[in-house]
Amino acid sequence: MNMMPASPSLEFPRLPVEPASPSRRQDLPAPHQARAFKGATVPRESSLKTRTCCPACLSSSLAVVYQEPYTGPGMQAYLERQYEGHASRTAEAGVYTLARCEDCGMVFQQQVPDDALLGEIYNDWVPGTELEREHRNYSLDEYRYLAEQVQFIIQYFGLPPGELDALDFGFGWAHWSKMAMGFGCNVWGVELSGERAEYGRSVGLRVVGLDDLPPRRFRFINTEQVFEHLTEPRQVLEKLRDALSGDGVIKISVPNAAAALKKIGQGKNFGALSAGDQMPIAPLEHINAFSHDSLVAFGKEFGLKPLRPSLYRLFNSASGLLQARNLARAIARPVYRHIFPRTTFVYFVRA
Repeated sequence: MNMMPASPSLEFPRLPVEPASPSRRQDLPAPHQARAFKGATVPRESSLKTRTCCPACLSSSLAVVYQEPYTGPGMQAYLERQYEGHASRTAEAGVYTLARCEDCGMVFQQQVPDDALLGEIYNDWVPGTELEREHRNYSLDEYRYLAEQVQFIIQYFGLPPGELDALDFGFGWAHWSKMAMGFGCNVWGVELSGERAEYGRSVGLRVVGLDDLPPRRFRFINTEQVFEHLTEPRQVLEKLRDALSGDGVIKISVPNAAAALKKIGQGKNFGALSAGDQMPIAPLEHINAFSHDSLVAFGKEFGLKPLRPSLYRLFNSASGLLQARNLARAIARPVYRHIFPRTTFVYFVRA
């Protein structure tokens, strides 16, 4: 399987978590706005390889949405800013090409890095940037968000956390994994970066390879900001589905590219987009640009459908306060412990 380069030091960049945002197929460029797909000419010495069918559904009915050579001003300005001068000129023989699948609506970069260039990007370009350094440390709000997700899953299955086997695919710096382990879940992880895999082991994560996953084992599989990077996402999702238990849940969270694609379809060039709009269709890295509908269609290819949990479960997972017993405890405990203290629970500071 050619998911990403086999190099043990390959890294997945950890990007900021996007809030869920509903999108519709009509947010994508309309068919009459797209030129007929003929395939871009790839220079013989290019470090980019060409995908000639949809990576989600394998359809060859495609239309080019946008093209710009990597030597173009928009591309050059982006690469210089994004990688803070670390980017080489390796990709300059190629063309940034966004193609849309006319069957499932998936938009993707037609020319993607070969294994050597992928290794260069994730081992040389990304590690020295401020964005990558920020991803090592989460804020309180970000950890609260992770806690909500973990509590929701535990509540959804109604089992003691110690009976829940979970998999964190592309775990990065193990933020989600550590949160789930903190709640008592049994967490496995897959990570291609040697540095990050070693870090995962150091915090108690059971690190395995994608091909070593036991069948139908995991009640929950977490994938956060991963599928947008994969050159062959079908092979990965198939393996993850096979590792999911019969009643299991898999989460796929990727950047929502609908707004960026709408602006591209209206004639705006890449360089004129805001940094926030460039992110979901980032050259060379975010090679699969999902909307809500195309992500749902992708899951359907493998017999997966969206889970629509009750609002009660979603809101209650954030704090548990919708349960009367928990609400009473949350109100009474701070008063009992700290306002009129009579307990042996005390926070101390230097006198």
